[in-house]
Amino acid sequence: MLVADAAFYEIIQNTWTATLGFPVERCDSTEFSAIGAITACVRISGAWHGEVRLHCPLPLARRIASAIFEGKEDKVERAEILDALSELIHIIGGNLKALLPQPVILSFPSVQGPTNCAQTTPRWKTVCRLTLMSEGHPFVASILGDVSAAAGAETTADRQSHTRVENR
Repeated sequence: MLVADAAFYEIIQNTWTATLGFPVERCDSTEFSAIGAITACVRISGAWHGEVRLHCPLPLARRIASAIFEGKEDKVERAEILDALSELIHIIGGNLKALLPQPVILSFPSVQGPTNCAQTTPRWKTVCRLTLMSEGHPFVASILGDVSAAAGAETTADRQSHTRVENR
């Protein structure tokens, strides 16, 4: 498996806690609706090609922007929302990068909204999809990519694990 759900969830949890101070937990996948959601993403290219996405409802996006820019939720402007989600997805992508086959680089973040979270590049498949809850709002974090290219690739975490075992 390219990236385990548990590892991706840990990245999301750590990012949410350290950056926003918000708790995050898993929730039932039927609770999220992509209608009206804003999608932030970063592309990954190199030894593995894919994308990490964050599908966030507008009320949660406002809370995120408010936390990052330390302003009142009702005063947050659209540009601040887009900047905040861009920053958040870039942090998530940067942490995810360490778990992928190397070398890989991240694109600049892009934010669209509202979007259809089912949109994807035709050759890409969903590697990991988490439906999560924070501040009373469900959201989705996902990794999409070229799973055929990753089939034989060993991740950095796999190599580190093998090195630790061999050194014992």
